[in-house]
Amino acid sequence: MRPAALSGLRTCGWPRISGAHPGPAEAPVSGASPAAVPGCGLRPYPDYPLLLFNAYERRQARHDAGEALRVVSAEMRRLERELGVPAVDTQPVRHAPPARLVYPVPPGYRCSGGALLHRAGNSWTQVTARSNHVYCPHGGTVADCYPVTPQNVGCR
Repeated sequence: MRPAALSGLRTCGWPRISGAHPGPAEAPVSGASPAAVPGCGLRPYPDYPLLLFNAYERRQARHDAGEALRVVSAEMRRLERELGVPAVDTQPVRHAPPARLVYPVPPGYRCSGGALLHRAGNSWTQVTARSNHVYCPHGGTVADCYPVTPQNVGCR
């Protein structure tokens, strides 16, 4: 009986005898070889049953490993209950988000209507989160510097 997976394969000039794979005693139809037929060259793999068996064995091995893991996990839970050992918490711990620092509006900047403006010469330019403005207080260290964005200085 021909496996269902091979039923759509073309035999490329080889006769089908009861759906069996072509053997060495069977001759090609009308003298055509599989290589001579255009677009042909797809013949059933001779070790197809072995491939199916290997795939089945791999699937069974995965299934057996999963079952063994379930049994071991259940046994561990039972032992933890008997011994009174707290089970390992698998839920992630949610920490509170860090408090947002709000820096003072530096000199030369102004909040107006939720927008942060910077004095540049005779005009004001808008500073956004993508602008590369950094303010370092006079007499401070590099650690005292901070990026100047509307969110950092609390412009709303």
